[in-house]
Amino acid sequence: MLLDLKYLLSHLPPNVDKRDAFLLIQYTLKINYEKLFFIKEIEITVQEFDKLMECIQLRSEHMPIAKIIGHKSFYNNEFKTTTDTLDPRPETELIIDLFLKYFPNRAVPLSILDLGCGTGCIGLSILDFYKNSTLCLADISDKALSVAKYNAKNLNLENRCSFTKTSWFNDVKGKFNAIVCNPPYVEDNYDLDRDTLYDPPIALFGGKDGLDAYKKILPYTKQFLCDKGFLFLEIGLGQSEAVCRIAEDLDTIEIAKDLQGINRIIVFSINSI
Repeated sequence: MLLDLKYLLSHLPPNVDKRDAFLLIQYTLKINYEKLFFIKEIEITVQEFDKLMECIQLRSEHMPIAKIIGHKSFYNNEFKTTTDTLDPRPETELIIDLFLKYFPNRAVPLSILDLGCGTGCIGLSILDFYKNSTLCLADISDKALSVAKYNAKNLNLENRCSFTKTSWFNDVKGKFNAIVCNPPYVEDNYDLDRDTLYDPPIALFGGKDGLDAYKKILPYTKQFLCDKGFLFLEIGLGQSEAVCRIAEDLDTIEIAKDLQGINRIIVFSINSI
């Protein structure tokens, strides 16, 4: 059967825009995104049409595109994502930029910990640059670790990775040259937009003040960092002062703003530096 693109795009649900529809058509039919702008009709099977309609319906229910198609771009790579993992977000890419700044020698063998790894997008993106380094991906969720393992294998990085099921540092062993972490920091009573509700609550909510995870991480970070090691930690809006107070036995090296001018990443080190 032939699918009339102009007709489809003019009959989308009100909350599904044309860009979303193009992405879903690309995903369903495995067709180049740019080519869609020059095509009026597409040959499509009944099964493909049903799948496309299902995807458009899910998007109309505010399911994010990444959750529908099962992957999302982050830094230089594509990462599998599911309803068991937080979707990679552009502001988190700032951690990679800062890591490259503080460890300019990419040949150096580093031991890296991605704490609360989710998809593994932070640690794996870094490991892709540091060819002589190793990465421990740690998360409390078996399903998240399964996604991280898939992403490590898909990027041909699994031989330099280990995986640990743990609640923060509880079952982590050894010391690391660098720790990266994007913990849950949304206040429990915060009214999230509907798209975000498809992310797992455990990866979003950080207690009444949004600081619960920091209170479980920062007092113990020093035990797991090597000399001249760094912690790269994502924070939420307006949390920088409170998080720095919790990290009283760490040196605050830098507070970096995201593209919206919000304090987003704090770089800490241990006092011996």
